Amino acid sequence: MPTTDNNDSEGNTPEQGDQLSAEVLEFLEQHCEALQTGDAISIPPGLLEKHSELRELVDCMNMLESLASSPVSDVHATRDGSGGSFSSSMMQQLPREFGSFCLEEELGRGGMGVVYKARHRTLDTHYALKMIRASEFASDEEVRRFYQEARAASRLRHPNIVSVHDAGEQDGLPFLVMTYIEGRTLADHFQDGHAKIDTTVTHIIQIARAVGYLHQQGIIHRDLKPANILIDETQTAFVTDFGLAKVFEGDGERTMSGTILGTPAYMAPEQAWGKPDDISSQCDIYSLGAILYQLLTGRPPYDEESPLDQMLRLRDSEPKLPSKLNPDVPSSLEKICMRCLEKKPENRYQVAEEFADDLERFQHGEPITLQSLGLWARLRRWTRREPALFVHLAAFLVIAIIVQIAEWSSTTRRDSYAPVMTILVIWAAISFLFQYLMTREFMFSRRTWIACDAALFTAAVANAQGPIESLVTGYALLIVASSMWYRPKLVAVTTGASVVSYSVLLAYRGAADTPPHYPYLVVGLLLVIGGIVTSLVRRIRQLLAVRSRL
Repeated sequence: MPTTDNNDSEGNTPEQGDQLSAEVLEFLEQHCEALQTGDAISIPPGLLEKHSELRELVDCMNMLESLASSPVSDVHATRDGSGGSFSSSMMQQLPREFGSFCLEEELGRGGMGVVYKARHRTLDTHYALKMIRASEFASDEEVRRFYQEARAASRLRHPNIVSVHDAGEQDGLPFLVMTYIEGRTLADHFQDGHAKIDTTVTHIIQIARAVGYLHQQGIIHRDLKPANILIDETQTAFVTDFGLAKVFEGDGERTMSGTILGTPAYMAPEQAWGKPDDISSQCDIYSLGAILYQLLTGRPPYDEESPLDQMLRLRDSEPKLPSKLNPDVPSSLEKICMRCLEKKPENRYQVAEEFADDLERFQHGEPITLQSLGLWARLRRWTRREPALFVHLAAFLVIAIIVQIAEWSSTTRRDSYAPVMTILVIWAAISFLFQYLMTREFMFSRRTWIACDAALFTAAVANAQGPIESLVTGYALLIVASSMWYRPKLVAVTTGASVVSYSVLLAYRGAADTPPHYPYLVVGLLLVIGGIVTSLVRRIRQLLAVRSRL
């Protein structure tokens, strides 16, 4: 019986699927750690009852660990167990025979495939031969994508796209034969430092023309990144690796909502958040902008250490302007690059050819046709680029308005007006300072900023008139606002700083004014709020980590 759109293929709701996946992933991580330490853990019976496939996953991990830790031996088996060369033979010394080819050297490997330089023994011609890594453990979906790459690339004829000549299976190993490009990947070129701007623009124009051709053929690459761009000895760029390509015409692909395909450092926001219905050619245009950004600055738009942090930054912030990282980047080229990195697909270049045309105009010294997004769009972009500073300034403005209204409506002279406004001005200046330090990647700027926020807020409350019960809610707001960085430790630091600051406030106001009612209740509430927010941030990170690995 077919399931509805609200359920997955097993009849579980999406919420249940995320919860079950989190349970399986948590156990697999524990099992992986146990394998590395030489220990052994058993599958909990309750977990095995809910996930019968878990035993197969554990057996697969055990076999992979044994292959990695033991010497290579002559093992013979195919995917269906009928005999033949096992894919562990891929680890044998090169050169070696493989059907009609002689594998001479390994050119590179990724998450699923490994590419060899192979010589056809009859034709005496070199090709690039790609195989699935650990083929006997490859899922049916991985094998389908592997052959999808062959079908997608075999009908492409473009001077900047690597051609696929043949595909098949040898000794149980799926393979495809591609044109051999003598040269290096674009990622290898990054190791040499900043590329020259003229060379960079030339390469991106070639890649953009090739991507435009793909889109005309009804293909979206979905995994454009420097490692999938080859540069030959004549400095010509070639697009390769169509393993994640989406072919609109007769593709038959059914990507489950929430599944993330691609590389987080170069994928568009709609692609990073697992929305298959929103995948379009605009995703490739974003990736082109991310590659251009890295060529100009030496780093991707979001250079956080983990893919999860890259995805979180991709959602809520803007990359730094290339000219801030490399002053030699011209303003017109920066505008072209940043237009590709717009959050909304409709604000990017609509087709890759327009992007390439503007790059050629820049290269020839002609005015680019890029139109400004307007003041509101630029303001929105700035608030995403400097979210912490924007939140601070907005809060200061609200507080200043409230204080001013209170001053105007008061019939008596208020001694607290001038001190509170002075503290707000100092607080704003310090916020600009810390934002500057964060752009310079100062090591302790976030935690120090949090401590200053708590201290300055305490000083403002201490100088305010009236009971402080109605003002201490600001500490709770500080704790909630710290969650915008998606760092559980920062939320914990904010909670601790708020409790300490409130205690100091009690000591100060208690000596000069009527002590507040139930002070320990406020401390308890701050600790509870801090614990809840910390737990929620940690859970958000865990759920996103689970979804990024599905």
